[in-house]
Amino acid sequence: MSLFSPAELSYTAVPLASTGIPAGSITVPLRADAREPLSYRDVVLETGVSLGTLGSAKVVVGGPGGYTEVWAGVKGEVENVEQSAEDASTGAGKVVVSVECAPTALSTLRPDLPQHLSSLLTTLFSSSSLPPSFLAQLVVLPRSKSWTLTISLLIISSSGGNVLDLALMAARAALASTRLPATRPIGLGDDGPAGEIGGKDAGFSGLVKGGKAGVNAVDFELLDGGWDEGERLERWEDLPVGLTLNLINQLPHLDATALEETATASQLIVCFTSKGDLCGVKQVGEGEIELGRLMPLIREAGKYSAELLQVMNAKLKDV
Repeated sequence: MSLFSPAELSYTAVPLASTGIPAGSITVPLRADAREPLSYRDVVLETGVSLGTLGSAKVVVGGPGGYTEVWAGVKGEVENVEQSAEDASTGAGKVVVSVECAPTALSTLRPDLPQHLSSLLTTLFSSSSLPPSFLAQLVVLPRSKSWTLTISLLIISSSGGNVLDLALMAARAALASTRLPATRPIGLGDDGPAGEIGGKDAGFSGLVKGGKAGVNAVDFELLDGGWDEGERLERWEDLPVGLTLNLINQLPHLDATALEETATASQLIVCFTSKGDLCGVKQVGEGEIELGRLMPLIREAGKYSAELLQVMNAKLKDV
C-alpha cells in the first residue's frame, strides 16, 4: 500500500517524465526541492562514528519529506585461506557484507530493497571488482591466513529515499577508512641442516620471528598497540562506486526522494571500478527499460559515477 495519494504521485511524475520545458516558457523547478533531475541533495558523510570497528561511516541526506540515514562498520577476522584453485596462488583476503534494517526504517522501506541491496553490495565488493593490490594487503601469512573484512550496514531511517546510493556510499567510506592491526609472522628457523626443521632448536625454541617475509611462517602475532595503531589500507581510492538512475518515461533522475521513488517505474543501479569499467548492473522495479536506452543510460551513469568518485575521495583523503 502506497503512503502517497494518486494526486501526489501524478504531481511528482509528470514533470520528471517531460523531455524538457518548451522554449519561451516560464522556467519552473522540475522537483519539489527545486533541484534539477540529475543533481543530488546535500549529503552528510562522517567517518569514525562507531567504536569497536576497524572503520566506520554514516551517511545522511534529508529534506522536507524526511531523511535517510545509513551506518556502516567494518570488523575483521583472520581466517584460514581456502585452498581452492583461485585462492591457492594468491591467498588474498576477502570482503563480505551484511545488511540490517532498524524498526524505524521499515515503515517507509520497500520490502524487497534489503535483498537487492545485499546482492548489489556483494557484487560491488567481490574479488572481481576490488583491485588485486587492495586485497593483497589482507594477507597475513601467504597461502595460509588472511583477513576477512565484514561490512555491516544498518539502515536507521529511509523516509528521505535513495537508500541504495547512501548504503553504497557508507559501505565504501567505512572500508576506505579501515585500519588493520599490525601483525608479525612467527616462523621456523631456516638456517638449520637440510631436512631438519629449525635446526638444533627444533620445537618451540625453533620458532623465530620475522624471517623472509613469512615464507616459513606458521603463525602470527599482533604487534604492541596493534589494535589501536592500525595502518590504513592503501589503494582505498580505487574502491568501486555505484549509483541509481531512477527512470520515469525512460528519463533518469538522481537522488530520488521517497515520493519520487514511489512514482518511479524502474530503477537502474550501475556500479563502476575506479578506472571506469562496468562491474555491476541491476534493475529494480516493475517498469521496463528499452533496449536502445540501456547503453546510453549506462554511459550517463558512468559520467556521474566518476564525479561521485572524485568527490568522495577528496572527502576521505584525510580521515
